[in-house]
Amino acid sequence: MKMNVILTFLALIIATFTATTLYARSHPLQAFEKMTRGGLRRAGFAKYSSNGVVWFRGGSGERTLVLVHGVNDQAGSWSAVAPQLKKDYKVIIIDLPGHGESQPKTGPLPMRSLIDALAMVIDRESPGQPVVLAGNSMGGWVSMLYASEHPERVSNLILEDASGMAWDVSHVPLFPKDRTEAIRLLRMVHGPNAAIPEFLVDAVLKAKDLPQKRVLEGGILEWLVDTRLPKLTMPVTLIWGADDGLLPLDYAKTLQSRISNSSLHVIDGAAHIPHRQAPAEFLRLLYGALQ
Repeated sequence: MKMNVILTFLALIIATFTATTLYARSHPLQAFEKMTRGGLRRAGFAKYSSNGVVWFRGGSGERTLVLVHGVNDQAGSWSAVAPQLKKDYKVIIIDLPGHGESQPKTGPLPMRSLIDALAMVIDRESPGQPVVLAGNSMGGWVSMLYASEHPERVSNLILEDASGMAWDVSHVPLFPKDRTEAIRLLRMVHGPNAAIPEFLVDAVLKAKDLPQKRVLEGGILEWLVDTRLPKLTMPVTLIWGADDGLLPLDYAKTLQSRISNSSLHVIDGAAHIPHRQAPAEFLRLLYGALQ
């Protein structure tokens, strides 16, 4: 009888593992989102929402740290570093509009709406007090726009492979038409030597109505940060992946040269998302910037 119970239990574990694996292979983007958001919840982050915008909160430090993900990403992106950060800071992680669980689910995503959503969350979570603001990729762009409009609300600005400056990206296959372009794009994001599984290539090619398309439809030219950079008067730290194929080091150096009171730190072995690709080194640099 006891052996039958054990065998049944093992069968259930195997069946669950198999089902989860099959789902992850057939829906890798959705599986990643579910896994990483689950990681935030297991680390003690609670989910909140207002006016269609969703965010997570964890920790209770004296300083508030707001994390902003990139395009086509969501709050769970920060799950590799958030558990450590909540030990020292009150950590707020937003789903930008049109990403994760935040509305709207269809239609253009004007940059103004992204900035306003970030402003709303900051006002709710840190009323009257400045925050440390850290953004990756488009999240860095939105963070720069917010900080240029509200410099008194940002004590430190952390830009991780941040987009937003006028730059030639004609070499980037933003909307891959075949497997070659999909693999090229994925290696720009994850590194030139990254192993790219076939099911992830399939997912990229099948993805429709991505947020990046909706952001472009919302209009971006008037939101380029070039003329706004002098308004970033707070300490600014740039953290960059050495192997970023989307926004290479030349871009990072140009951006840093145009921001007074800024410094640039490069992480070897990381590409466009260092907080996922080299979390320990990202944390070391982040803590160093906030000492």
